[in-house]
Amino acid sequence: MLLQQALRRTHTRIAISAVAVASMLLLTAGLVALRANTQDNLDLMARALVYNVEAALVFGDREDAAESLARMVQNEGVAAATVLDAKEQVFAQWQAPGRTPGSHLARLLGMKQARQTVQANGTVIGYVELHSNGQRMLAFLLWGVLALMVCMAASMAVGHVVSQRMHRSIVSPLEALGRVARAAHRERAMGQRVPRAEIAELDELGEHFNALLDELEARQLHLQQENLALEHKAYHDGLTGVFNRVCFELRLLAALRQCAPTGERLALLFLDLNHFKAVNDSHGHAAGDQLLQAVAERVQRQVRDGDLVARLGGDEFVVLLRAPHSRESAQRVAWEIQAAVQLPLPMGSGVVVHPSVSIGVAMFPEDGRTMEALMANADSAMYASKMQGRSARAQR
Repeated sequence: MLLQQALRRTHTRIAISAVAVASMLLLTAGLVALRANTQDNLDLMARALVYNVEAALVFGDREDAAESLARMVQNEGVAAATVLDAKEQVFAQWQAPGRTPGSHLARLLGMKQARQTVQANGTVIGYVELHSNGQRMLAFLLWGVLALMVCMAASMAVGHVVSQRMHRSIVSPLEALGRVARAAHRERAMGQRVPRAEIAELDELGEHFNALLDELEARQLHLQQENLALEHKAYHDGLTGVFNRVCFELRLLAALRQCAPTGERLALLFLDLNHFKAVNDSHGHAAGDQLLQAVAERVQRQVRDGDLVARLGGDEFVVLLRAPHSRESAQRVAWEIQAAVQLPLPMGSGVVVHPSVSIGVAMFPEDGRTMEALMANADSAMYASKMQGRSARAQR
């Protein structure tokens, strides 16, 4: 059952119960008061009849007594009127036509007959007895039941209005809280917040929940930043900032799987710095690190955004070129990298280093269809390029 339905049902039941109990109490109190009033009126009418039938009893005029009864009790809420003589024998009698439901109600409520003694010169000459027809009490009861039904209908309408207001005050904030909680739980959406509520306790609950979401959002952002940092650290070289060997091999394997069915070409450039050990020995490891950083930056500037530059370790770098037009275009990129790397590099304290790099080129698929074959052929080509450079220097 929904909370709104439960609240509406509860309010309606409370309203109906309260109205029913109050109406029954009022109806009962009214019936008790009306019964006492009717009894008093019946006694008063019996006393009035005593004076009217006294002469008829003295002279034995039954017809006059009957006429007096009919004249006085008709339309006065009397069901039966009887005049008894001194021996309590019926002297005159009047009976209301038909049997009214009020008579049963009068007996049910314990209405007593009104009995008065008729005396003449201090001697009892007869009695007058009256029975109520209960019509006034029946009419009061019927109108009371009708009023009770009207009040119940009104209470249901009021309960509906109250439940609607309660829905806005209680159910709506709880529904908003539920929506935000579901979004945070199922969709991991931490940006939503619970709106303000009219009821102080619900408003405080919403504020605490929003504070919890703020904390969770901050932690989530912190975890995302840490994950990005860890991912960057896992796939990038800590010194130069380019990709590391692990990332390079994963990217190369993925490129080979993608290009094998289509026949798309790849170029692998294997780079090795010349005389890197001499720089470390002469100027220190800090200078060597600075040289590696400068070389990585210069190589990165010579390739396209879709190409990949990685440091394999030490002074070895590798470049993966996607979809080169030909071996000559790949070789041209290698020459551009060599030209960029060979620019003088100031190291501080007046020291200037003139770096150089040897590059070997291997093409997919003609130089190999696997990562191992391409790496081996690119390494061999780089070694041949390094030997060729040494031979040229020796000849000079």
